[in-house]
Amino acid sequence: MTSVKSKLLEIILDLSNKIEHLSDFILLGDVLPIAKQSFIALFINLGNLLSGLSVASVLNSLKQQPWIFRIYPQILGTRGILAGIFSARTSTSLHLGLIEPSLKRNTSYFYSLGAAMLLLTLAGALVISILFTFSTLNVLLEVHVIIYSTILLVAPLSFFIISAIAFKAFKKGLDPDILLYPFSSVINDILISLVFIEIGRLIVRGFSFLLIPVTFFFIVAYIAIGYYVYEREEREVLVSTIKEGFTALLIGLTIELGTGSVLSTLLSGEKRVTEIALMYPVMLSTLGGSASIIGSMVTTRIAIGEFDFSPQSFKNILQNIIGLQIASVFFHAILSVIVSLIVGSFYRSFMLFMFAYISHVLGFIIMIPIILLTAYETVKRGLDPDNFVNPIESSIADFVETFSIALVSMIL
Repeated sequence: MTSVKSKLLEIILDLSNKIEHLSDFILLGDVLPIAKQSFIALFINLGNLLSGLSVASVLNSLKQQPWIFRIYPQILGTRGILAGIFSARTSTSLHLGLIEPSLKRNTSYFYSLGAAMLLLTLAGALVISILFTFSTLNVLLEVHVIIYSTILLVAPLSFFIISAIAFKAFKKGLDPDILLYPFSSVINDILISLVFIEIGRLIVRGFSFLLIPVTFFFIVAYIAIGYYVYEREEREVLVSTIKEGFTALLIGLTIELGTGSVLSTLLSGEKRVTEIALMYPVMLSTLGGSASIIGSMVTTRIAIGEFDFSPQSFKNILQNIIGLQIASVFFHAILSVIVSLIVGSFYRSFMLFMFAYISHVLGFIIMIPIILLTAYETVKRGLDPDNFVNPIESSIADFVETFSIALVSMIL
């Protein structure tokens, strides 16, 4: 009888230890701090309602120009790819000491990276123009004007914002891997959407000729900056970033072609068009931001030797995923309430929550293996995962989320 009691006591103690370890894993470990920082990072995505409002406000006036909505995801995608590269490289470089957390008198590495991003911006606009022309056989001058002018006008401010957020977060002791891309992507999305819509209005009214000299000025300026840095700063950083970044751009923007087609179909329909237009930029940036948090953590841990694709490495990442999804549930609940109030149908908030969160979860489940596989393949080939993981996941996330929205919209 004593041995039975001892055995039972041993089982109870063992079960208690396992529950305690599970509690440590879910509550007392890294999950709650990650959930808190992730919620802050995701909460900023609500700012993308401004992007959605700007798109919704011109739905009727621009419906006669469907090509505008086809290139919108590609322009957002270029932002995502370039912001992904710059954010990942900046956060990793801060951890490694290659970049100083200061906007003044930074390192040669930082200036070379910045110049490479400007040249990649120019390359991104060129790639969109070529891909759009060949995929649609559309050679309208207005198409190329809106592509170049939007991307080139926003780029300098975009990279400045990313740098400022990264340096501020790093100085405050926060993790730029969690906060940087979500914050910067939302601000960039708002800027790009507002500029894109206003340029679209100018073009529809026949004022595209006013934008041509401005666009030409930025093209010349970017090339001049690139040449200056090539001659005086870290040439290897400039060249390697452009080479690897251009590959990521080409892959990502090819994927964005499909995103544009799906979005054009969604916005030309009749079902939930206003809600989709409002929520679309928010939902895109939320999935992209969520995926980038995981992607940035993986690439940083690879760089500092804390991630080697072992079971323990995946266990640590799982904590991040759980924390992120805890934050995501609360975020989508808030989003659905706000959108229901904007459209004047509060009783639909639960349905909008189901629509938004199911779309997000479907996309997130697809994105995690893509992130890990991309990181593994780039490391195996001796490439810098910062140049590939976030840029590629950003474009794939845009397509996956757009497809998820279309699928869930048909079901609910």
